[in-house]
Amino acid sequence: MRPLAVLTALVFGSSAAISFGLTATTIVFFVLRLEQPQLDRELPTLVRSCLCFLALAAVSGGCLYATLKDLRWRNAGQAGMWIAVTLVAYAYWPK
Repeated sequence: MRPLAVLTALVFGSSAAISFGLTATTIVFFVLRLEQPQLDRELPTLVRSCLCFLALAAVSGGCLYATLKDLRWRNAGQAGMWIAVTLVAYAYWPK
């Protein structure tokens, strides 16, 4: 596997794992919010984070597929993935 494919696989695996954890946490918050009303304040931020990492996982997954299959649009996929990584990093960078 080429080094760029390995790096893309790392981004995909990490974002997919974070997405899974955030989605599971969101489900738990939805279930428990009737018993714990203070969870309602955290829910919008949690859903936003979940959507950010789901989008990153989707983009990096498509990019990984294009890279491994050596498709013509793999360079555009790489550009899209790195833009998505930059946007997620910017969203979570301390202000």
